[in-house]
Amino acid sequence: MPLNRLIRLECRSLFELFILPALSLLMPWPLAYRVLRRVARYPGLYEAEWKPALAQALSLGLVQIDDPLDWAWRYRTCRLVDHADYWLSRLRRESWLRRHADRRGEWPVLQGAAVGAFFHWCAGMWGVRALLAAGYPSSVLAGRFSKRSMGGARLGYLYGHMRLRELARASGGPLIYAPRTVQQSLAALAAGRWVIGTPDVPPSETRMSVPVRLFGRTGYMPEGLLLIARKAAVPVVIFTLGLDFDSGRRDLRVFGPFDANDPDLMQRIADTWEGLIREKSWGFTLWPAMPAFFAKPAD
Repeated sequence: MPLNRLIRLECRSLFELFILPALSLLMPWPLAYRVLRRVARYPGLYEAEWKPALAQALSLGLVQIDDPLDWAWRYRTCRLVDHADYWLSRLRRESWLRRHADRRGEWPVLQGAAVGAFFHWCAGMWGVRALLAAGYPSSVLAGRFSKRSMGGARLGYLYGHMRLRELARASGGPLIYAPRTVQQSLAALAAGRWVIGTPDVPPSETRMSVPVRLFGRTGYMPEGLLLIARKAAVPVVIFTLGLDFDSGRRDLRVFGPFDANDPDLMQRIADTWEGLIREKSWGFTLWPAMPAFFAKPAD
């Protein structure tokens, strides 16, 4: 890569992942959010992400806002908040979430561990923190970052590792990586830790996808979390952490517990995910991968 292009790439990562999100530490959150939202008006911010995201959302007719550029502004704001949450989670106590989040539903009172499902929607770091604050340490199913997955920037690669370390700290347990995902998950559940993961990863990344009804047609979602819950004979809990675009307040929602052997549970998870996207499509972070949810998986 030419040196001038490499410098631009690293500078972009420095501003998008470090400097701009860290502004959230310098002032109270309501003011910090207003600053971040104003900064996100700049169309060059996260340009490699929001342009393909908008194209996919438009192709599915899921841009619920009259002006697509306004949708892009909201998407950039959400991405900036998600990166700010790394710094906030690292340096703020659990009381931060109590002050700046509203909750719908209660964490279930369980005798043992459970499997938790959340989504690549809005910002998830504080959702994991909320679970730990409720007294439930967990291990998160995670994927490793590479320079390529972080845009080819060394600073992006560094940030990815920092974020994974913070995710482990926020969850209260070690992360779970492939291979031997099922065995590690069963051991964590036996030790009393929840196992949580995102069932909205692209089906092309797993061999455990099953057909579901998505946006009025047949789609596919991975059922690995449900398979783990069935093997361990534990319930499933769905939780989300939304973002109010006007105020910056968070919205923690908890659903369940559900019986992992319920044949309709996978469709319930798909319906929950679809409902979130229909509500705030600009909050979904994996739009470029959306076609994979409608491609029949290879045998």
